[in-house]
Amino acid sequence: MVAVRQRTPAQAAFGQVLRAFGLIQRVMRPYFQQYGLSQAQWAILRNLHRAQMEEGHTNGLRMGELGQRLLVQPPSVTTLVRRLVKAGLVAQSAAPTDRRGFELRLTAKGEKLVSHVLLVHQEQIRSVMGGLADEELPAFAQYLERLNTHLAALAAKTPDTLD
Repeated sequence: MVAVRQRTPAQAAFGQVLRAFGLIQRVMRPYFQQYGLSQAQWAILRNLHRAQMEEGHTNGLRMGELGQRLLVQPPSVTTLVRRLVKAGLVAQSAAPTDRRGFELRLTAKGEKLVSHVLLVHQEQIRSVMGGLADEELPAFAQYLERLNTHLAALAAKTPDTLD
């Protein structure tokens, strides 16, 4: 007789987080594809839009800063940025303080696309999060914020293998 190993609460929760992440990606992929974007490209466009329109970064963002916001190393972003530049959605210019670096910002075409997506984006998010009642969402967000704070502390102690 084989003993069945019981999953701990931590293992069960971890599995559910991974499953939810995978399912969110599966649901969001076709949503972004209708705009000719990947999820990763949208993340770049949305971060540039947020920086320019909501935070006042008129010169755009440097690649390193964009990587920090996306929680990835700049080399991982480079190919995506090149595609967005080629599509005319993002412009890059030399950084005024460092000739080796450059800054990224949305073009007028990129701003128009992001504004168009944002018109319906709230409804998409509402649909994705529809498995929880409105009154459950604040507690859920607080749990995730606590988990993210903990994970950020662990990540800060973990050597980065891409350096």
